[in-house]
Amino acid sequence: MSIDTTRRRARLDQEAVLQAAETLVDRDGYDALTMTSLAAELEARVSSLYNHVANLEDLRAMIQVRAMRLLGDHVRAAAMGHAGVAGLRALSHALRSFARAHPQRYAALTRPPIDREEFYAAALDAIEALAIMGRSAGLPDERLLQNAMALFACLHGFVSLEVAGYFGDLSGTNAELDLDDVYEHVIDGAVTAASLDATR
Repeated sequence: MSIDTTRRRARLDQEAVLQAAETLVDRDGYDALTMTSLAAELEARVSSLYNHVANLEDLRAMIQVRAMRLLGDHVRAAAMGHAGVAGLRALSHALRSFARAHPQRYAALTRPPIDREEFYAAALDAIEALAIMGRSAGLPDERLLQNAMALFACLHGFVSLEVAGYFGDLSGTNAELDLDDVYEHVIDGAVTAASLDATR
């Protein structure tokens, strides 16, 4: 056994395990995350991982929760200094930025949550930022959830296609395709619909 491997095993704790799992997910995808692949990533025995996570489902749940928490931090930072429609646009750009920086973790957090309680607790920052921007744009509280879901569905449709590489094929055949401009149109439609809902 090498000295480096011995040191890695000595430092093994839950945070190290989760960071290695995120590295694996970022590189190979959420579905590639298994206890065996993670043990290989850490140069550790599979059995040693169970000192830090209960099982694969528990590990994947924690990856989802951490991804949502990271997105919440990203969205909250983007919301600073903004309000109303401008704030909704800032949040929309923050979502795309996060998905482009962490496409595999974004895919993981948009799967059905494994640990719903922890996942939705982790989502509070993103939910609160969206609620604040919605209220400042004039959306009534009783319509916030509907509009938040509609806004996210529109944005996610574009973002998920982009990070999956779909638009890359299209842009290769059409030099006129400006994805930033396309996304602005998506935001315009979603935000305008939400704004109109505030007046009806």
